[in-house]
Amino acid sequence: MKINQIKIGNNDCFSDDYLFQQIRNGQYEAMELFFNRYYTPLCRFGLSYESNSCLVEEKVADIFIQLWNNRNILDKIKNPKSYIYVVVKNSLKAARKSEQFHQQIDETKTINNMVSPSREQEIIENEQKEMNTNLIREILDIIPKKSRQAFELSRIDGLKYKEISEILNVTPKTVENHIAIALKYISKALLSYKKRGLLNSI
Repeated sequence: MKINQIKIGNNDCFSDDYLFQQIRNGQYEAMELFFNRYYTPLCRFGLSYESNSCLVEEKVADIFIQLWNNRNILDKIKNPKSYIYVVVKNSLKAARKSEQFHQQIDETKTINNMVSPSREQEIIENEQKEMNTNLIREILDIIPKKSRQAFELSRIDGLKYKEISEILNVTPKTVENHIAIALKYISKALLSYKKRGLLNSI
């Protein structure tokens, strides 16, 4: 089956290596498949280096553009998945050091004293969802940074320990230890929420 014979949404038919090969050959459909496969996970991963989601999304998108523009060198990449994560990590770490990166901030929104009925209703409807999100964020936030990164890459993105070790520049054993630490923090947090009667609201 050729790439142009399938729908873009069908994202699991081809390996990363095959997509890289097709991207190098100028197949833009392969670029779209690779983008759809990794854009969201890479944005989430990027948030562990920069809290401004708008900037993370912009940087990740730029990396895919650079990937396409430099597609002639993709044959030198042995592990596309690890490679793209490392590129995102390095890009955000470098950008964070620049003054220009810090000058770009999210626009703040002012809230009027008189809230319109439609706006008030929207706040009420989103309140429970926001509470759930905050509880989950609280659990993740208490995990040490490296352990959280390893845990998310393993449990959310499905990467192998060896791939994670390449991305974080540590040994596979260290990755295993980080995940064990993360699980310990999560277990304690869930027990605490249960005692406080908050577990059912997650």
